[in-house]
Amino acid sequence: MWWYVAKRLLQTIPVFIGAVAILFLLLQLRQGDPVLNLAGNKPVSQEVRDAIAAQYHLDDPWYSQMFYFIKGALTLNFGDTFSGQPVMDLIKETFPVTVTLAFMALGIDAILGITIGTIAGLNRNGIFDSTALVISLLLISIPIFVLGFVMQLIFGVKLGWTSPTVGGDWTVTDLILPAIVLAIANFAYTIRLTRTSVAENLSADHVRTARAKGLSNRAVVRNHVLRNSLVPVVTYIGINLGSLMAGAVITETIFNVPGIGNAAYIAIQKGETATVVAIVTFMVMVYVLMSLVVDLIYAVLDPRIRYV
Repeated sequence: MWWYVAKRLLQTIPVFIGAVAILFLLLQLRQGDPVLNLAGNKPVSQEVRDAIAAQYHLDDPWYSQMFYFIKGALTLNFGDTFSGQPVMDLIKETFPVTVTLAFMALGIDAILGITIGTIAGLNRNGIFDSTALVISLLLISIPIFVLGFVMQLIFGVKLGWTSPTVGGDWTVTDLILPAIVLAIANFAYTIRLTRTSVAENLSADHVRTARAKGLSNRAVVRNHVLRNSLVPVVTYIGINLGSLMAGAVITETIFNVPGIGNAAYIAIQKGETATVVAIVTFMVMVYVLMSLVVDLIYAVLDPRIRYV
C-alpha cells in the first residue's frame, strides 16, 4: 500500500510541472503590455518600467520566469501581485468563497441529479424519462455564460428574487443563484449517468434472481438496483468537486463573486502572469490532491488496484 501511495505522489510531480509550463506558454501568447495595464494605460517612465520589469522578471524568457516561479512555489511563496499584496494572502482570502460555492453546486448536483436520474431510469422510455433526457440535453448544449446571464437577468433584474451580483459582503443566500448556474452542466451529466446506470442494473442477472426469490419490487430496487447503480455516480460527483472549482471562473465573473476564479480573471485583465499562474497552479494542486485521495480510497476498497 505504501509503495502505491509513493508511486501516486511521484506521478503528481510531472503533472504539476507540465501544468505550469503550459500555463506560462499560453500566457506568453497574450497580447498587451502588463506595465501599461498596471498604470491604467497611462504613460510610464523608463525608470519605473525597468524597475517593474526587474521585480517581476517581465523581460526574462518564459522558462526563466517559470524557474523563478517553481523555486518560490516549493516554499508556497508565489510572490506579490502588482498591487503589492502577497499572492498567497489573495488565495487565502478568496479560496473559501470558491469552496463554499463549489460545495453548494455539488449539493444541488447530487440531490437533483440522482433523484431525477433514478426516477428516469426506473421508468425507462416513459414520459418522465423522455422529458428528463431532453432537458438534460438542452442544459448540456447551452454555454454556461449564456445561461448565467439569462438567469441573472430573469431572477436578479426582472423578478428581483435575489441580488444580480454578489460583491464583497457576501452571504450564503447570495451564492444560491451562482451555485445553480455552476451546477447545471454537471447536473445534466449526473441525470444521464444515473439513468443509464439504473437502467442497466434493472436487467442484471442478480436483480432477476432477487425477483425470482419473491422479493418485493421496493426491496429489489433499494437493495439490488440503487446500491450498485450509485457507485459510479458518487465517484463521478466526487471527482467533480475539483472541476467545479476550476469552472467557477466564468460563474464568479458573471455574478461578481469575490472568489479565486474572479481573482484569476482580474489578474488576466491586468496581465499579471505570475499571479495567474500561481492561482491556476494552486487549483491544479487541489485537483490533483483530490484525484489522489479518490485513487487511494479505491485502493483501500479494492486491493487489486494497487497492483495494476
